[in-house]
Amino acid sequence: MVVGGIFCCLEKAFDCVNHNILLTKIKFYGITGTAYKLIKSYLEGRYQRMDLNNISLGPSSNWGEIKHGVPQRSLLGPLLFLIYINDLLKISNDESKIVLFIDDASIITTNPKPTNFKNSVIKMLKDINSWCSTNLLSPNTDKTHFMQFVTKSSSLIDLYITHENKKIANICNKKFLRITLDNTLTWKTNIDMIIPKLGTAFFYVLLTVHLSIFILVINQIDVQNFVLQ
Repeated sequence: MVVGGIFCCLEKAFDCVNHNILLTKIKFYGITGTAYKLIKSYLEGRYQRMDLNNISLGPSSNWGEIKHGVPQRSLLGPLLFLIYINDLLKISNDESKIVLFIDDASIITTNPKPTNFKNSVIKMLKDINSWCSTNLLSPNTDKTHFMQFVTKSSSLIDLYITHENKKIANICNKKFLRITLDNTLTWKTNIDMIIPKLGTAFFYVLLTVHLSIFILVINQIDVQNFVLQ
């Protein structure tokens, strides 16, 4: 069985969310009435322009209506973005499963035959690209990586995945949700990265304990001296 993971990244995903498409999806998911009007008013009626050298009285562009994008560093922005990309999961199939986390899409593909596995990966990439084109988003090919998972009893198969005439980089480890995955799932790379941080944290904890004991002893000495006086 050949198992591999494709780690995709959407380019400037939050800035490219189309408001009309988003509002259509919000209605599709059953958000109507006052809640829908509130979200619509949150998105529409916003304008921006460019001021040269950050001078309000200097040269500037004309005002233009904002029709794309949701605020990334806000409470509502990430939720709206998840609603926008939620239907990406529909392109999953029996051989490939998609895991979404904000603007990253990870696909786990399995197939007993290497040739069929490669075809499944290429098809999944084409389906993702088609979905992105429909929803006015762009996959970042430079940040898209492929990792083949192996066990002690198996070995890596010579596979090269290409997408739109670009070779997808093969990697042996990947930082995913603050955890470093390696292609053997031994967690050695992740442990090697954590140990120095734990050593530093342990040093400060130990230092804090020693200082607390020292301060406690000093206070007891001061109390005893006061009583003796």
